[in-house]
Formats: sequence, C-alpha cells, structure tokens
Amino acid sequence: MTDTATSAMRRWVWLVVLCVYAAGAAADMAVHLAADVRAGESWHDPANLAVAFSAGLFWPADLIASLLR
Repeated sequence: MTDTATSAMRRWVWLVVLCVYAAGAAADMAVHLAADVRAGESWHDPANLAVAFSAGLFWPADLIASLLR
C-alpha cells in the first residue's frame, strides 16, 4: 500500500470508531433519561440532562460499572 492509501484507511477506521462511540453515547444518554422518566422525574431538569450528557461521554466506564454491580 502507498502512504496515501494507508492514510485514507486510517481516516476511515477513525471515522468508524468515532461513529460507534457516538452511537454508544447517544444510547447511554437515552437510557439515563428514560430511567429518570420511569422514576417520575422530569428529564427536562438541567441536573438530569447534565448527568445524562456526562454518562454519554463516558459510556464505556458506565458500562463497566454496571457490569460490576
């Protein structure tokens, strides 16, 4: 492979990884907001949105923590 082809492949792989991470973040954020709704809390509350957003950013750690419970 040439340097150009290798560089293009690396960019493609990083794009796929970023998309998978973003999908996981969106799913984790939705799970946290749905849990707030089931608990009878308003998901519009800024504190609930902040927690859900933070959980979305760090969803791998959240996933590991939920598996260890």
